[in-house]
Amino acid sequence: MSEPDPGLRVRWAALGAAFLAVGTVSAVLLRWWQSNGGDLPQIPLLLAALLAIVGAVVLVLGLRVRRWVSRGEHVDPIGATRTLVLGQTAALAGAVLAGYLTASLGLASMQLELPEPRQVALASGVGLLAAVAMAVAGMVTQWCCRVPPEDEDGDDRYPDGTHRPAR
Repeated sequence: MSEPDPGLRVRWAALGAAFLAVGTVSAVLLRWWQSNGGDLPQIPLLLAALLAIVGAVVLVLGLRVRRWVSRGEHVDPIGATRTLVLGQTAALAGAVLAGYLTASLGLASMQLELPEPRQVALASGVGLLAAVAMAVAGMVTQWCCRVPPEDEDGDDRYPDGTHRPAR
């Protein structure tokens, strides 16, 4: 079995690019919205809780796959692939949300003397931390789902020395 295409991995640079692109576009659009008399959109604190829960679930699933692989247990390839894609999606979604929340936090922090922007800044800051945590959890999950290299000597054993069943 050959090594998977490394182009299918989500890289930190891609997350940074998504963060910067969405953050820049969001800042420009939110600033335009404010200049035309609009208020900053409210950010619910529930967003941070949901992002933290999603990040925790993604991380648990990734660590479970890693544990199975390191023990040499049979891993369902479809399930491991789904976990990998979930981790990559969480990483990209976390980066995109972090970009938006950074723009929102930056614009709200210019008006902290008013109660409404203060609430937006607080919710954006907490949400930003949760979005970054979700992105990191996604990247850790992607790392956990790496395929171990094939055994070159043709030995059909698990890492603990037991024989693999015939296919």
